[in-house]
Amino acid sequence: MLALEAAGCIGSHCPDTKSGPETGSFEGVVKGPDLKNAREDGETDADRCEAACRVVADEVLDDIETCEAVGPEDDRERPWAEGVAEITVTCTATYTPFQFCTGRRPQGHREADIAVQSRADWFAVHAHLERAAVTAFRELAEWLTGSGAPAGLVARCRDAAADEVRHADALEALARRDGAEVPPPRADPPTGDLFAVACHNAVEGCVSEAFAAVVAAHQAAHARSLELRALFARIAADELRHGQLAWDLHAWLWDRLTPAQQTAVAELQARALLDLPDNSRRAAAATPRELGWPGPDHAARMAELFARRLRDAAGLAA
Repeated sequence: MLALEAAGCIGSHCPDTKSGPETGSFEGVVKGPDLKNAREDGETDADRCEAACRVVADEVLDDIETCEAVGPEDDRERPWAEGVAEITVTCTATYTPFQFCTGRRPQGHREADIAVQSRADWFAVHAHLERAAVTAFRELAEWLTGSGAPAGLVARCRDAAADEVRHADALEALARRDGAEVPPPRADPPTGDLFAVACHNAVEGCVSEAFAAVVAAHQAAHARSLELRALFARIAADELRHGQLAWDLHAWLWDRLTPAQQTAVAELQARALLDLPDNSRRAAAATPRELGWPGPDHAARMAELFARRLRDAAGLAA
């Protein structure tokens, strides 16, 4: 209920592991509707160049430091003139890396280097992450079995792995249909330490996976095609179960931690919730609207509501 209410279905990535802003250089061609929007939205040529830079960048940009736009060879000095069909933009900018909030990454997961610049890229990233979640749940089921966990928890992890196989297959088919390849997930071997497993579950399961249900529920109501709405409805229902599984695992693991470890896990989880709105805003900005994600401001508000209600329910400090 919490996830569905936060998504606005009853009423109306992801914890961020960033280390700080980075600086990158971006170059590309802008044309068609993107060029028209940049030309019309900017009041000055500098504004127009910055708008075009955000189109060609493969990150959500913070501050644009330098920007140059040139027209085609016969009109290089007048890129913003009416009639110019395409321009080339070169810029440098700072950005803060983010992770899409999609399911549970395994311990030691290595993020794939996929720039999300199209619908096909988005499907490829999420198919990749859903495939990684298969590994995460299989590893968790094996660890729980060896740790004497209740059989019910083990079975639910295995069922969740089967769910993630279906998600990955469906999203990979969409990616391939749109012309994108999906890289296989890569991860370092998991850590079998109880405290490490508890930390991982507190963030990847209790925060990331639970909020993935929120976003998928929004997509189920707002994606532009009936095919995608049906797919995201199935994913939302599955991720809601996975989020509940994460919290049931959290309770079982919590009782086996020392007081100092419990404090550390709670602080880690609280920090993930604090970072969630900004991370969600950036992920929303990188997602094509046709896929049903909320806009950046709406995504941040959803994450804030989710985080506030989860903090209240779990007794976490803001």
